[in-house]
Amino acid sequence: MTLARWRVFDHAAIMTRAPVVLALALSAALTACGEEEPKGPPTSEIYVRNESSTEANVRVKFWTKDYVRVTSGDKATVKFVNTEKANAVQVEAKSRKQWDDCWVTMNVGQTLVVFDATERIGCRAE
Repeated sequence: MTLARWRVFDHAAIMTRAPVVLALALSAALTACGEEEPKGPPTSEIYVRNESSTEANVRVKFWTKDYVRVTSGDKATVKFVNTEKANAVQVEAKSRKQWDDCWVTMNVGQTLVVFDATERIGCRAE
């Protein structure tokens, strides 16, 4: 008879241990979810400030095909994939009014300033 008592499950003990076991299993599962995702290719950015009287379309030559539209008096950021970790890039700006353009070689992280030059837009790096 004493052996039969030991084989009977103690429901009170099981019920008090169940939440602890459940919490441990849940924390182990969430720890695996907290792993960092693999990062994509390295990106760099340049900043644009449009001081001209017209809207400008800006792109990084040889790096991006799409232009970023920057309205007159506005600022923008151009992000691009920089797998070669280049420090200098050529940036092109085109005006919307007459489709004239300018370009400048500048360091990554600098600001491109688009301004009104003589009958055209002008570019400078700051």
